[in-house]
Amino acid sequence: METKITVLSVENVSVDIQGTRILREISFGARAGEVLAILGPNGCGKSTLIEAILGLRGTVSGRVSFEGRDISLYNRKKRALIFAYMPQNTAPNSFFTVLETVVMGRYPYLGTFGGYAKRDFDIARDAIRRTGLSGFEDRVVSGLSGGETATVMLARSLAQDTPVILLDEPTSSLDPGHALAIADIIKKLAAAGKLPIVSMHDVNMALNMSDRLILLKNGRIFGDIPAARIDRNILAGLYGISWEIRRTSKGHIAAIPERGFPERDR
Repeated sequence: METKITVLSVENVSVDIQGTRILREISFGARAGEVLAILGPNGCGKSTLIEAILGLRGTVSGRVSFEGRDISLYNRKKRALIFAYMPQNTAPNSFFTVLETVVMGRYPYLGTFGGYAKRDFDIARDAIRRTGLSGFEDRVVSGLSGGETATVMLARSLAQDTPVILLDEPTSSLDPGHALAIADIIKKLAAAGKLPIVSMHDVNMALNMSDRLILLKNGRIFGDIPAARIDRNILAGLYGISWEIRRTSKGHIAAIPERGFPERDR
C-alpha cells in the first residue's frame, strides 16, 4: 500500500483580525492524495484558516510550509504554482467569457511578456469539460447562474494545475446534483495525487467526500479525525446540538441534526 507523504504543514498558527484573535495555535499536517475537509460553526475561522495557508492573512505566530519550505519565502507567483484558490462568492469580471476566465488560471506559467499559448487554452478547455461546462466556452460569465459561475471558478482552479487546491464553500450555491458532481471532481483530484482542502458548512457532503476532517471551534482545533470515524458525540460537541448518525448499505454516512439552536461559537 502506497504511503501518502505529508506535503503541507501548519505549525502553531495564530491569526488576529482587527485586534480579535480568530485562530489560536492551529497545527496539522496534510498529505498528498487525501481530501481534507474543514468543518465548524459560523465564525470559527474556516475561511481565515484557508487564507492563512495561502499567505493572505498575516499570522501572529507560527508558520505554514510546503514540502518543508516556509511559504512566506515565496513570492506571489511562486505561491500560485503551489496553491490554487476558489474563494467564496467571488465572480470574475463580467465582460469575460467562460474560456477567457478559465484560462486565467494559467497566469503563473506566463513569462514576463508572454501571452497564453495553445497549451494553456487546451488545458482550460479540458478543465471546462471536466466540470461539465462544455458548450459554455463563449458565454459571458455575467449571464450565468450563481451555481454555473461557481463551477467556472472551479474550472479555473483546475486549469491552474497546482499540487494543493483550496476551496472555500465550493458547493454552497449548487443544487444537489451539481454539488455531487463537484464532490466527485474533488475526490478525483485526490486520487490523482493532489491535495484538496475544502471548507464546508454541509456536514453530510463533507463526511462523504473527504478522507479526513479538521474540526474548528472557538478558533482552535476541536478534532482531527478520519471522516469515517465521526460520531454523534463529536458533532454534538462541535455544534452544540444533538445528532443522529446513520450509515447506509452502500457505506454513505448521514448525519441528521435534531431541533434546537446551537450554542454560540465564542
